[in-house]
Amino acid sequence: MISDKDSKKILVVIPARGGSTSIPRKNLSPLLGIPLIAYTISTALKLDFVDRVIVSSDDAEIQYESLKYGAEVIERSPGISQTFSRDNEMFDELLERDQSISIQDIVLFLRPTHPIRNPDTLKKAFHQFASSPIKIDSLRSMKVNKEIIFKSWGVGNDGLAIPAFNAELTSVPDPCNAPRQLLPVTYYQDGYIDIFPISTVKKFGSTCGNKVMPFLINEFSEDIDYSHDLNTIENYLLSKTPPDWFTFPKPIS
Repeated sequence: MISDKDSKKILVVIPARGGSTSIPRKNLSPLLGIPLIAYTISTALKLDFVDRVIVSSDDAEIQYESLKYGAEVIERSPGISQTFSRDNEMFDELLERDQSISIQDIVLFLRPTHPIRNPDTLKKAFHQFASSPIKIDSLRSMKVNKEIIFKSWGVGNDGLAIPAFNAELTSVPDPCNAPRQLLPVTYYQDGYIDIFPISTVKKFGSTCGNKVMPFLINEFSEDIDYSHDLNTIENYLLSKTPPDWFTFPKPIS
C-alpha cells in the first residue's frame, strides 16, 4: 500500500507521436474545433494530486499545442516514435532527458486518443491503485467483453482455424462449444487509464508487469482508432447535455 501522496511524484504522461496509420495526424485531429490532445491535457490539469502533466512527442506542432493548453513537453526522438515503437523506450528516454524523474514515480498514463474522461473516475482509479493491500505492478482500466472470447479463433499458416484461447484458461472442457453461461466473464483494456510506477517499466519492459489490477469502467467512453470513432464522440457531445464535470479545453497561453 502507498499513501495518496507519498514521497513519490505523481506524473501524468501523455504519449503523442506525430505519425498515425489509421487517421493521419490523429493527435491533432479537430474534435468540435479543438485539437484532440487538448482534451486529455485539460482533464489531467484538473487532478489536484498530480505533480506534473507531461507530453512526450516528436512532433513540433503537437509540442506547440501541448504547451498552449498547459502541459510540459519532453521531446521524443523520431527513432522511438514509429508505428511499432514501444512505451518502455519512451520511458527510458524520459529518465535520460529529465533527471528529476525517478523510477519510483507513479505514472497516470493517458493516451490522447481517449478524450472524454471524468476527473473523479481518474481519482478513484488512483485511490484504488494507491490503497491496494497487496503489491501490484500496474492498474489498467477495462470493460466487460460483449463477445465470448473463448469462442474466438485465429488462422494458422496452413489456413486452418486455431482456438484463440487454450483450454487451460478455464476449467470448462472444449470452451469453443460450451454454453456461454458456463464460461467466465472476460474484460478488454479500454485505454481510459493505466497507472504504474516507472519501476514496473524498467523491471518488465512493459507498462503492465505481472500483477495487474483491473479498474472497471461503467460510463460512456470511446477510444479513437478510426474516423468514425471521432464522429461517435462528436455526436455524443452534440446530442446530449454534457455531464457537469465536462468542460471544453481552453488555451492557457
